[in-house]
Amino acid sequence: MAGGKESPRQKMIGMMYLVLTALLAMNVSKDILNAFVIINEGLQVTNQNFMAKNEFTYAQFEKAKANDPAKVTDFYNKAMRAKGLSDEIYLHIEELKKYLIAVTAGKAGIEEVEDDSLFNLRNVDSKDNYDIPTLWLVGSDPQAPKEAEWSALELKSKIENFKSEMLYLFDNEEERAALQLGLATEGDFGKEDGVPQTWVTANFYHLPLAAVVTNLSKMQADIRNAEADIIKALYRNISADDFKFDTLAAKVIPRSTYVIQGDSFIAEVIVAAFSTTQPPRMRLVKQFSDSNDMPIYDKFEDLDSSTNISLVNGAARYAVAATSEGVQEWGGVIQIKGPDGKYRSFMVPKQTYTVAKPALVVSPTAMNVFYRGLENPVEVSVPGVPTDKLEIAIANASKSGSNGNFMVKPGNGQTCEVSVSAEINGKKQNFGKKEFRVKNVPDPKPFFGGATGSDNIQMKDFLAAGGVIAKMENFEFDLRFEIVSYVVSATIKGKVVEAACSGPALSPDAKKIRAEMKSGQKIYIEKIKAKGPDGTVRDLGTVSLKVI
Repeated sequence: MAGGKESPRQKMIGMMYLVLTALLAMNVSKDILNAFVIINEGLQVTNQNFMAKNEFTYAQFEKAKANDPAKVTDFYNKAMRAKGLSDEIYLHIEELKKYLIAVTAGKAGIEEVEDDSLFNLRNVDSKDNYDIPTLWLVGSDPQAPKEAEWSALELKSKIENFKSEMLYLFDNEEERAALQLGLATEGDFGKEDGVPQTWVTANFYHLPLAAVVTNLSKMQADIRNAEADIIKALYRNISADDFKFDTLAAKVIPRSTYVIQGDSFIAEVIVAAFSTTQPPRMRLVKQFSDSNDMPIYDKFEDLDSSTNISLVNGAARYAVAATSEGVQEWGGVIQIKGPDGKYRSFMVPKQTYTVAKPALVVSPTAMNVFYRGLENPVEVSVPGVPTDKLEIAIANASKSGSNGNFMVKPGNGQTCEVSVSAEINGKKQNFGKKEFRVKNVPDPKPFFGGATGSDNIQMKDFLAAGGVIAKMENFEFDLRFEIVSYVVSATIKGKVVEAACSGPALSPDAKKIRAEMKSGQKIYIEKIKAKGPDGTVRDLGTVSLKVI
């Protein structure tokens, strides 16, 4: 076959030579087929071992769920879902192996096999048959595999769906990305005669039955391995954040160590766990959120490492001398090293205690002033006298409440006077008076896009701002002022343009002004009026902003 023009006889001889060469290449020796049998049996043992190990993990889930159902149930249910998905595709492949053995042995299907021992690859006579497995799994054209029941494409679809559903048992995308489940159905599977192989052709095309069954057993092993990885990852979510402690001790937490005669001493006794080898660390904060009294801080290292904090028997202790009379506040952040070696932060919300002289104690909850138009909280107590026995009189104010806790609403005067008395042993006794200043609630500040006063504002913040808001700064009470009206003005194309706004939001005309503003121009928000909780309308002045 040296090229050039050939006679019909020469062409026929050449074709016969090629066919013979192909037949010789596809001749699989008995030793190779027996090697496949041995490998397949080893994979079957591996699969049984995987199943046993996975069952042990499921038993751990059962035990953990019984001990702490609230924490474990969600992860337990996901583990059971993983088990169901794995069993479903594993059994499908097992049925596929039996089906291929049956049809290769000349049966119409699994149901025609009378002796189950035929499904043992060692007992199959037609282990070298590659036509029937190829026909059923791939079809006649490897470049266009058949789509049918018991086909390779059907199996590929099931494997891809299995992997997807297993990964989406995890909500965290990074956690899903970290899981390598194998069972790749896409990628580089080499070349055959220069033609790129696909997953279908690499695993099932023109391979003897023994090789196909062994490949399927390998996939079953990969499925059980993927199942093991998934349920172990789920189980780690249960215990990953569990802290290890080496000491248990009873802790007594009294409501108060100072008890008035006639009252009750109440204490909570708990068993606390702590580590003497991993003591916590704690620091104080100076600022708390107005809405929930939680510490405000950026980094733990920037907090106040007070000398008043010490570590005693694995616990942080805060001790400070009571030198100043009145309500004292403290709080902060306590950290403990987790199982991963990183510190976990736990907020210590704002705590208060009162330092008082051994006499009449009248402590306003907010500060030593009453604000007109508001209900000001006040605590009143006298050492040695139950709070329900105290008689409270307040001049120039109305009050509500009981048992030492009152809400005081002052009148028009400049001061309020709190008088305290009680009947002791049938005789009324006065404990003195306390005077408080009465002040109006201060005006809030108007803000537009986070800026106020005469300030610069970034163009992105300027365009994102929806209107004017009024905020109280450094004020102890949580109250809101409602914007009533304001006027927006700016110089647009050499002409001063104004737009009135009712309520906090920008009016359509004001939005037009905002849309035509350029970087470097100024906008004025004037005649800002806001209504307070007492019903009075305040003039908040002007905000002039330069857009940058």
